[in-house]
Amino acid sequence: MLSNIYILDGGAYSGGGEAMFQLGCDLISRGYKVSIIDARRDPAVRPPQKFDKYFEYGLTYCSQEDVVDSPSNAVIVPESATEYLFNYKRVKPIIYWLSYENYDGRYSWNEAETYFNRVIHGMRRNVFKMLHFMKNVIRYGKARYPLQNAVNLSGSNYTNMKLANEGAPFLPLFHSIGVDFINAGMCTSKENRKDVILYNPAKPSRLTRKLVKRGKYAYVSIQSMTVDQMIELFRQAKVYIDFGNFPGPERLPKETVFNGVNVLVWNLHAAETDDVLVPQQYKISVNSKVEDVEFLLGEMLRHYQEQNQDFDDFREMIAQLQSEYDLQLDAICHVL
Repeated sequence: MLSNIYILDGGAYSGGGEAMFQLGCDLISRGYKVSIIDARRDPAVRPPQKFDKYFEYGLTYCSQEDVVDSPSNAVIVPESATEYLFNYKRVKPIIYWLSYENYDGRYSWNEAETYFNRVIHGMRRNVFKMLHFMKNVIRYGKARYPLQNAVNLSGSNYTNMKLANEGAPFLPLFHSIGVDFINAGMCTSKENRKDVILYNPAKPSRLTRKLVKRGKYAYVSIQSMTVDQMIELFRQAKVYIDFGNFPGPERLPKETVFNGVNVLVWNLHAAETDDVLVPQQYKISVNSKVEDVEFLLGEMLRHYQEQNQDFDDFREMIAQLQSEYDLQLDAICHVL
């Protein structure tokens, strides 16, 4: 058994960032000693309040200098920070693939954005990545951290496919929805729902911006809310839209569906796979015209109750995720 497991906190506190903290607690419950490496660029950035509960399970922060570079220890990083593993020569390196599009070893484009924004912001990001790759070649003789040298934990069907294409061995570890959503239980009530369409403003999308600006329907953004407020909102709404880049399986589509909301997504990246297990009519082309999408949304609002059964398979998959995650993590612990 490993003596110490260190999990990198790089300051990302989306659903993927929460999955890293949740993994730390799950490893503690299996007898491991786990610390969170404080590698935040801005010390003023703290985990959101909802992360406080994870420290009640025994998680503690440590500095990067506290990490003992020993084969009896392991360092877990997200796929967006594999370069960090170059800092160590002896620890067992583990990568938790919470997405693929955010992998720091590839060039990337946000296909959910306008062509202009894709070029401007994408070029800027990729120039910095190229400089990182050149630095790595000079310092380590490799542009990217070699995936074959790490234990790769795959968080979705999408990353399964991408890792297989990379020729990298992997073990599945499909992260579930947030603990608070699980504890609140599934909501299947279809009554007293409002003609409201939910969206996440933190996921830039040219189509979402157009829809909200046109204002044909009542759009409500999911932001600056506690978990209880989110659950209350989800149990009142009819539709959630996600026309973002879908770099990984994403939690909000699952958390909204778990609370009785119907979803409409772009058929892009992870959403193309069974990570979003909905019928094809709820996965639209990235080239869809805004007028056609508005017509479809109108149909979804009018026929919410009868269409809700189309999401039963997705709801059932979500309900099983935590138990399957536990089995997958048990299997991983046997080989660490």
